[in-house]
Amino acid sequence: MNKYVEAIEARYAAAVAKNATKRNLDKLMSIRAMLLNNEFAAMLEDAKVDAERISRAIYANEKVFKFAHQAIKFDAKSLNENTYAVFRTAINCFRHNVALTKHMIEASLSRSIEVGEDIKHLVYQRSVILDDTTIAAQSQTSRDALETLNIIAQRADNKQAYDVKLTKLARALCKAFNVECTKVEK
Repeated sequence: MNKYVEAIEARYAAAVAKNATKRNLDKLMSIRAMLLNNEFAAMLEDAKVDAERISRAIYANEKVFKFAHQAIKFDAKSLNENTYAVFRTAINCFRHNVALTKHMIEASLSRSIEVGEDIKHLVYQRSVILDDTTIAAQSQTSRDALETLNIIAQRADNKQAYDVKLTKLARALCKAFNVECTKVEK
């Protein structure tokens, strides 16, 4: 058993102790099933994903691990479209050696947010229109998911920007999504 399975089992026990709903317990067991995959656990380990983060809210865990598990088994039905859009934008920034910004993240989620011509080619923008409250919430949870997976990291010199890391997990996600991740030559 790996440290991620141990952590999710501890989270499950805590949920049972707090009388969690059957639906939430089922979600935790679904995450556990993903984490039992040795290849998946190795990718998480390589990306230095902190197993202690599993003690967070069930929704946050589900968003993180369902997204990451796409690297093992692509499943369009369980793909979070918001996190996918932010991931695509992050990879575009990586390819062009540009910092990912909070504005780019928000613009990825809704076509109601305009982007300048200078960054339009970097932002993978969903075709939906979301309200400001939804954009704020979804940008936060998608950012958090990619930070948990160590695909993005907030920059010390600019709290509005993130560096993008192409870990084995990120490369595997690119492959699963058929997304180019090679740096663009200038």
